Amino acid sequence: MVTILFVDDDPAAHQTLKLVLPDAFTVVSAYTGGQGVTRAADESPDVVLLDINLPDMDGLEVLRRICRLPVAPPVVMLTGLSHPRLVKEAILGGACDYVVKPYAEAELLGALRTAVAGADARRALDGGAADGLMDGMVGESPGIRDVKHLILRYAPSDSPVLVLGESGTGKERAARLIHEASRRRGGPFVAVNCAALPESLLESELFGAEKGAFTDAVSRPGSFERADGGTLFLDEIGEMPLAAQARLLRAIESREITRLGGTRAVPLDVRVVSATHRDLKAAAAADSFRPDLFYRLSVLPIRVPPLRERRDDIALLAMHFLRELGYGNARLGQGSREALLGYGWPGNIRELRSVMERAALTAGDGDILPCHLLFD
Repeated sequence: MVTILFVDDDPAAHQTLKLVLPDAFTVVSAYTGGQGVTRAADESPDVVLLDINLPDMDGLEVLRRICRLPVAPPVVMLTGLSHPRLVKEAILGGACDYVVKPYAEAELLGALRTAVAGADARRALDGGAADGLMDGMVGESPGIRDVKHLILRYAPSDSPVLVLGESGTGKERAARLIHEASRRRGGPFVAVNCAALPESLLESELFGAEKGAFTDAVSRPGSFERADGGTLFLDEIGEMPLAAQARLLRAIESREITRLGGTRAVPLDVRVVSATHRDLKAAAAADSFRPDLFYRLSVLPIRVPPLRERRDDIALLAMHFLRELGYGNARLGQGSREALLGYGWPGNIRELRSVMERAALTAGDGDILPCHLLFD
């Protein structure tokens, strides 16, 4: 039996919830924010369904108080608005998901089940497992600490994440860490580079195709189907053609796809994480990117800073790459750190890795000196 604490000031909403939920769920009612916090502490529910509009206090304040409990249950926010700013504030406040009213029964049930299933993973991360996981993102500068914080906050949710940053900053690394920190980590992580595929092939790659859909087409699943139960990473989403954007928006909102040339809708359980180096808001204003898709993808944004904004991390990253490349005994000689810090790094982390690989090969068994650092 799954116990749901429902915090809402409308008695009719409580009756409706009890009617639509399966027998495996039991509902504990609270009609004010204060009652909700007290019952969350006293009754240890499996999940809290929390309305954002309450008579005695703001729902986000109730969320913060529940999340400060010694053993905090997962919280799903119930709201009449899906504004990205509100959703981001709820997720950063500790909510694991949100449902917009009036809700579809299947959507609400899915969100509640996801919250319960993800609670153990979230407690494991809060208990210290996150430290080892975040070793995959090297750096201790304020900017990269903010990125790590957002990754751990966003991971338990199923809402779309948009990773922003210049080329070579490590956007795919951030996307993979979101996946690995989530309840989906046992599922597939499927990456698609939207800029690397011609328009004629992109839609079949994403949505799959049935035999005869186009010349030489064979029946095959697309990336959405291959990512079922896991995460679909759409890199360079800003390069996606407008026609494909329309189908992508429908797939995200309906949680189902139809293969090219097919007629059967395929239901999916996929979280979408996308990345771009472009200013998508400006692209939407210029009609080169759909505004409705932009707001759907950017519910939870993360900006990965360029290397020039995290100079405190450059030496750490340089040594990390030397160890990763098999040059663990190599050392940075006199003047090398200053040379690394004085360079602009237009290619960011990707360029730093290449520079360190060339330097290690050039230096041989000796220290890496400024003359070995061949910048692009």
